[in-house]
Amino acid sequence: MADVRPFIGLTYNRDVINSIERVLSPPYDIISPELQMDLYRRHPYNIVRLELPLGDNDEKYINASETLRLWIRNNILVPSKDASFYFYKEKYKIEDRERILRGFFGVVRIEPFEKRVILPHEFTFSKPKVDRFNLLKYTQSNISPILGMYFDDTEFSRDIWDYVEFQRPLFSSERFVLWAVDDRNIDITNFFVGKVILIADGHHRYETALEYKNLMESELGKPGAYSFVMMFLVDAYSGGLSLLPTHRVVKGISKDFERALRDTFDIEGDSLVEMSQDEYLVYIYRDGEFARFRTEELNVISIHRFLSNFKDISISYTHSLEEAKSLVDNRAYDLAFIVNPPSMDTLKMIVENGERLPQKSTYFYPKIGAGLVIYNHNINDREMRQNV
Repeated sequence: MADVRPFIGLTYNRDVINSIERVLSPPYDIISPELQMDLYRRHPYNIVRLELPLGDNDEKYINASETLRLWIRNNILVPSKDASFYFYKEKYKIEDRERILRGFFGVVRIEPFEKRVILPHEFTFSKPKVDRFNLLKYTQSNISPILGMYFDDTEFSRDIWDYVEFQRPLFSSERFVLWAVDDRNIDITNFFVGKVILIADGHHRYETALEYKNLMESELGKPGAYSFVMMFLVDAYSGGLSLLPTHRVVKGISKDFERALRDTFDIEGDSLVEMSQDEYLVYIYRDGEFARFRTEELNVISIHRFLSNFKDISISYTHSLEEAKSLVDNRAYDLAFIVNPPSMDTLKMIVENGERLPQKSTYFYPKIGAGLVIYNHNINDREMRQNV
């Protein structure tokens, strides 16, 4: 099923970069214009110059391509000696609780969704993919990874860390550690035979990579490094990835909206001393009070279907209960629908049934940014051609 391979990664040269944190960036789609400029100023070798380059029209992609070549030539970025998997561990906090994310970077053979090897889990808002396609075409590189999730019912994904953590890291800080590990010692590739991968984050980037793969294979008549895409892969059960709720705050509601809300759902009051983790409950917050109702379908499906009936309302999304309450209390919005996220097992059942959740049903955290490792087609072409 899933074809997962080690690769020759480009990483920052430890003899040049003393503080790896200063050259990393978030993924492109959560970088504001203000943050983009801040990252440019933070360090002359910050990866934002490749992940979200400045410039008009195609100039930005030319800039990224030339910067990448210059950094490789000047040994700012250096290739690993051998094809490796790049294991990564990060400490992070959710509501003041410390958690640990554990996963690894590898490359995955790109397959169309209908083959049921790489699985989308939710519908996405339509947006242009031209930007990411052009960046891929000009740099021939994956600068940041797609976040992929797999389901391991064995102890393999836990036990493997007993070996990884005894290896010398490529980089380490108070927040994270990165290792390069030879697959001959861990056998990741064979582990994924018969498994599928769920795209947790990066649907648009995956579709862009598929489009580019089809183009290159059509032009050259054979597979190559472009037939694979870099992913950060996390076990749903032991990897420490958090699935946060996505609450809806709504304004512009009408009398018809209020009537439909009462007629559609059996609403009852709730003091909300503690929020239930029930995936079939939706809480309503307004006027400083909570109410709730039970849904026949998964809560995010039911509330999406209900809200889609009203074209004149405005909907915003937040992962914070306190922010949702504040937006309503400050009269910026009329009410908030508070939901729990689906569990990992629910998500598994949905994708295995070939179904998808509505947009904005899930939010995986933390996001894996750019700069830890890069997958470059030119460097890996011989390696991939020998094993296709």
